[in-house]
Amino acid sequence: MKKSTIQQAELILHLYELRRETVMREARSFVGGPFLPTSDDDLVSIVTKGGKETGFVLQVFGYWDMVSAFVLHGMLTEPLVYDTCQEMYFQFAKIYPYLQGFRQKMHLPEWMQNLEKVTTSSPRGRKRLAAMRASLDSMAEARVRAEHK
Repeated sequence: MKKSTIQQAELILHLYELRRETVMREARSFVGGPFLPTSDDDLVSIVTKGGKETGFVLQVFGYWDMVSAFVLHGMLTEPLVYDTCQEMYFQFAKIYPYLQGFRQKMHLPEWMQNLEKVTTSSPRGRKRLAAMRASLDSMAEARVRAEHK
């Protein structure tokens, strides 16, 4: 059963409030910033090393996978999440190229499956994901150029 428009709005606002929680803000700052895996091995290393940054990665991606599960189970519509959760696409773009290799190496075939389904199931979702990935690639190239100056 689909949630009413009012119920969806209330859930989106509550999810926004959760994103503002102190530890979640710190986790989102890390994942949205310096967290930049460059291979599936790099992603495995980050997720398995333990510590604060591993916790941040698991917290943020677990959050977005939960939001995506709400979409897949009819609690939120994909267009509403698309319009209100651009950050989800940006952060997912950081791991998307390495996701299959990560799943194989970690023996976790369902890891971030909900998030992948929501971000890649529509043409506009795939377009946004590609744009976010291109932005990340440009940022990486700029960083390399700056390091070689």
